[in-house]
Amino acid sequence: MFWADKIADEVERRYQETIESGKPIVVRDEKTASGQVHVGSLRSAALHAIVADILRDRGHNVEFYFEINDFDPMDGIPGYLDAEVYAKYMGHPLFKIPSPEPGFDNFAELYGQEYVEVVNKIGFGATVYRATELYKEGKMNDQIRATLDKKEVIHKIYKKVSGSERAADWYPLNVICEKCGNLSATKITSWDGEMVDYTCSSDTIEWAEGCGHSGRISPFDGNASLPWKPEWAAKFVAKRVHFEGGGKDHYTKGGSRQVAEAICREVFEHEPPYGVFNEFFLVGGKKMSSSKGNAATAKEMTELLPPHML
Repeated sequence: MFWADKIADEVERRYQETIESGKPIVVRDEKTASGQVHVGSLRSAALHAIVADILRDRGHNVEFYFEINDFDPMDGIPGYLDAEVYAKYMGHPLFKIPSPEPGFDNFAELYGQEYVEVVNKIGFGATVYRATELYKEGKMNDQIRATLDKKEVIHKIYKKVSGSERAADWYPLNVICEKCGNLSATKITSWDGEMVDYTCSSDTIEWAEGCGHSGRISPFDGNASLPWKPEWAAKFVAKRVHFEGGGKDHYTKGGSRQVAEAICREVFEHEPPYGVFNEFFLVGGKKMSSSKGNAATAKEMTELLPPHML
């Protein structure tokens, strides 16, 4: 049996009631638009697209969403960009950073559009959206509220699942500083149920420079973003996902997937989707990396290979 048929069988088993009701089975994947996308990154998109196709071939109603994550902060500068130019944007959300090339609204759109072109050329048939849409349209508001209200529960999950200790005053959320625009340099100091107080400081994280501003702001409607693990769980809920996997690094014991699943159940009171992990492409025994110069970009490969072979 083809491996994807086994996955589709399990999706059918788990979500039989959803299928019988005629409601769509939701498949989701995402990629952070932090730079040129190497061909190895297509493994996850291909896995999800193939499973979605098989479920459709079986006559099921399927919605396949692919997210371009444009709200993540810049936490590293690709080697093909001028570090002196982009150092000041470390910690800023990708959609707020200027594009290295003209003709694009921001940094994330340059590299996000490149990936969308590849996905469309191969024929994955995904509905593409941006992370900023989820946040700015309020589709993450309920999860943000629950995260702030239940921060102690999240602290316990981190310790129990991953062995990670979080400071008692840590809120799992970052707001965009109203003065300098940094995301990673901000730290929430209080939450009253509607507004958060925060400070923006270079002491918050080593690689992002804060401006020293202190403010008070609503954390909703695109003013803030969740860190990776709570955010992954929040997106499970926001998009009502049934099938979503990820790279095998996320599936290690105590890793991102286990933490996200626990947050999904215990904080958001929602059952996480079924998922499987995908392997990496290795070059010389190491993960393929565009920024390290040991990878072919996905765009380059679409120019070399016919879509069905790629």
